[in-house]
Amino acid sequence: MIEVLYIRVPEKVERENLFIHLQGFVSGECYNEVLGYKNKEVALRRLLGETLISFALREYWGLPLGSYRILRGEKGKPFIVGRENVFFNLSHSGEYVVCAVSDREVGIDIEKRAKARMEVAGRFFHEREVRMLKSLSGTEQDRLFFNYWSVKESFLKYIGTGLTRPLNSFIVTFTGERVSLYEGINGLPLHVNACPVDAGYACYVCSEYDGLPEIREVTFEEIIRC
Repeated sequence: MIEVLYIRVPEKVERENLFIHLQGFVSGECYNEVLGYKNKEVALRRLLGETLISFALREYWGLPLGSYRILRGEKGKPFIVGRENVFFNLSHSGEYVVCAVSDREVGIDIEKRAKARMEVAGRFFHEREVRMLKSLSGTEQDRLFFNYWSVKESFLKYIGTGLTRPLNSFIVTFTGERVSLYEGINGLPLHVNACPVDAGYACYVCSEYDGLPEIREVTFEEIIRC
């Protein structure tokens, strides 16, 4: 099982009221930590992410808030203590927070599209990817750059290393809609799928499951009603 949930950051709700509303959907430890953030936009996205996790755990596994404990691994990847069949991963960018849930390891990333940062690609991407990017221009180059970035992040989040593993230590290839990952000439036995949340964003999920995941928008009102 694999599902992708996403929520759009509310625009018209007063930030202070929104923080108060979300307090009942996250742990007290998380809420107190978030209150210390200097950047309130980052704090809001953290709260929305934790709220999405809470919503998903209740929806798919029947786990109410307070019945589980979330810790982080050595490289920062969150996990639920004592549960072997519950996995989740979060990402946020721009107006969206996304959450992938599965009964196996999973990684997800979303990136707001902009101009390709070729200096970043040159420093951090594999040389084959850089050559592919240089063969393109304009919007095609911009699109591929963020597709590469999102796929790479989703894989690193799947394996739980984050950016402690170099982005050029593996290769991403696109054949039509199919995404493949390689270490040298060896293909990795994983599946990466695009999540069409918004045309202005690159969003990919990495897992052991072939086929497109279910994608579900969750509204703020829907969370509050639960």
